[in-house]
Amino acid sequence: MRWMRKPSKRWRLTALVMVVVAAALLGAREAARVQGGTGAAGVDGGASHGGSGSAIGLNQTYCGAGVLGVTDAPTDAISAASRDQQDQTAVALMHEQTMPPTLLPGGIKEFILTAEPVIWHLYLDKNVHAWGYNGQVPGPLIRLRVGDTVRIVLRNRLPVPTTLHLQGLDISPGLQGVPGISQRPAPPGGSAVYQFRVTTEMVGTHAYFSDAQRDLQIDAGLHGVLIVDWASSTAQSPHAVDALFEIGAFKVDASPMENVFTLDGKPAPEAPQLTVHIGDLVRLRLVNNSAECYHAMHLHGGTFWLVDEDGHPLKHPLEMNVISLAPAETADIEFVARNPGTWMFHCHIMDHMMNPDDNVDDMGGLVTYIHIEG
Repeated sequence: MRWMRKPSKRWRLTALVMVVVAAALLGAREAARVQGGTGAAGVDGGASHGGSGSAIGLNQTYCGAGVLGVTDAPTDAISAASRDQQDQTAVALMHEQTMPPTLLPGGIKEFILTAEPVIWHLYLDKNVHAWGYNGQVPGPLIRLRVGDTVRIVLRNRLPVPTTLHLQGLDISPGLQGVPGISQRPAPPGGSAVYQFRVTTEMVGTHAYFSDAQRDLQIDAGLHGVLIVDWASSTAQSPHAVDALFEIGAFKVDASPMENVFTLDGKPAPEAPQLTVHIGDLVRLRLVNNSAECYHAMHLHGGTFWLVDEDGHPLKHPLEMNVISLAPAETADIEFVARNPGTWMFHCHIMDHMMNPDDNVDDMGGLVTYIHIEG
């Protein structure tokens, strides 16, 4: 039949040209939007300026081929002492060390997050030009209590506009969401203020991250964790150990897909390891702050109980040995440390357990170990 004939070469060429032109127009529109930025209510306007891919540490192919990613930094870009400090920051985050607030008049707790370029060490000699909060990836842990009045100040030291999204918190629409829809971004050199009161509905483990150009900014390092506790400071947790593993991702070597995965900012073998003791009731808070990928986290040596999802306790906890996490999803799991030894905790997706161009280490990415001591 006529309508089933193969399209002509001329028709196919015309269609290809149309696709290329459309892609170019979308790329130009996105590039213009990235370099824009205006002040708004609750936003302090700074000097707006753009930046090339090389200047901001992102792949120059971003606006052309659509590749989002970070670029390599020289192997000697940071000192051994700085690398050790970054590793210690990851361990501190695993142990839930928090950023102390500044107490303002009226009892307001103020936290300042500065979005800025940072050179981050991943593995071997792999350093990258990342973006972080307060000089680290992920950003510092923010911990609140029910009844707190909180003021989070986002300072933008990047060459592009950025925002802050507090996942799962019921606050004003003007303080949340995608720029241009429910909030205006903080322009380069400017800032934005997020002030709200903590309610009982917010108790639990939550993610925070940039909601401007998610693929680009989250995978550059703009993400972190926020925990809300009950108001009572005398309530005793039944957990002997309460630890946090925040999953992040980077795109390196001009990859169009996430290809380096981190726990508390570091891929194996640099990822922090947890030590507990026989009989301990252990809670692991898991946060998936990679922008694109699901992860399937598995603990060797037994099963665990899923007790909270996205900050909400389950009426009936679920026993399992693999838990899947979508981007921006959080989960709290519990287990009793019964068997002494060293047990692997890792993602069951195989290429999430590898580091690109790493022929030295057997394991990379989302792999760590839980040491149970007698």
